[in-house]
Amino acid sequence: MGKMAARTGTTSRDDWVRFAFTLGMNLPFWALMLWATIAIGRTDAVWADGTAVVFAVVVGVLHVSFGLTAAAQRASARFIRVAEEAEELRHEGRGLLLGAGALVAAGSSMILLAVAGPDRLVPPVVGLTVAVLLTVAAMILVTVRRRGLDELRRIAERDSGYLAFQWFSLIGGSWAILAHLGFVAAPTQLHWLSMIWAFSFAGGIIAAARKGAFDPPGG
Repeated sequence: MGKMAARTGTTSRDDWVRFAFTLGMNLPFWALMLWATIAIGRTDAVWADGTAVVFAVVVGVLHVSFGLTAAAQRASARFIRVAEEAEELRHEGRGLLLGAGALVAAGSSMILLAVAGPDRLVPPVVGLTVAVLLTVAAMILVTVRRRGLDELRRIAERDSGYLAFQWFSLIGGSWAILAHLGFVAAPTQLHWLSMIWAFSFAGGIIAAARKGAFDPPGG
């Protein structure tokens, strides 16, 4: 009984450690995004596309936040007292950091594209150049990470692509049909880009969860 209580207390402490690292990684980013939103909130040119910009920024922020969270989990490994969990985090460290880098790069690209364009906050040439570099970096990191995955996680990767394509076809296709028939406004280019990244992101999370990628060690 005493050992079980001690292990429970250690696990609770480890949960707080992971939470503290996650908060520490994300708070500066959230503060920066809040400051930027307030600073450019009255700039009509930035918000010219309305919901398209908001959607793109939300998708980008989610990508970056999850990337920072993955990096935080790896950074917390040395402070985790439960040996199995600490070892698992160290073992997955390279994959976590590569995935974190890919998510941060992809999310930053979306946020940049949301505020780039003619007569907007970021000039088109700058927006295109940086967005392409960030997207290429994300793709390279994903490719390198995939090579180190075990068979279970590779299956999850394939499933995530299938799920993303299904949702993109269903939602994007339905939206395009309704717009073609005049029932709703047509999706903008930014909408399509946001849907590609959003569905890929959501598909990856759900496919990984189905394969038990988020299960605790020994669970």
